[in-house]
Amino acid sequence: MAPLWHESFGEWSGLQRELNRWLDAAQTTVDQVVGHFTWPPINTYETPEVVVVTAEAPGMDVSEFELSVQNQTLLIRAERKPVAQPEGARCLRNERAEGKFDRAIVLPSTLDTAGISARYERGILIVVIPKVAAARPRKIVVEEG
Repeated sequence: MAPLWHESFGEWSGLQRELNRWLDAAQTTVDQVVGHFTWPPINTYETPEVVVVTAEAPGMDVSEFELSVQNQTLLIRAERKPVAQPEGARCLRNERAEGKFDRAIVLPSTLDTAGISARYERGILIVVIPKVAAARPRKIVVEEG
């Protein structure tokens, strides 16, 4: 006699759990690989007056950065040169990103791209983009009368 459907459900449930575990592990691996090639890591935040973009790029010289704005897109370009190793040294681990990179960040039209400023301090590139006056919050005084 063939097993009833509900009797074999436990086997299917175990198979589903195993498949979910495998897919979760695969997604974690994909996230790690994609994250590895998205360099430098970038954070953005806003205040009522500005939007700030920060890029983590330790060990670089300020002259190695090239920033530009084109069609409301902020372009950050640079090249991180490899660290020279002594002659005859054998690399055991190399996790530090090297080579050319460029990141493009689309900016909203509420930002004043002509007023962008940038600085590099303690390994962090900080780009400050002011908001246009119309996009900044302003207090409206209600008059009596």
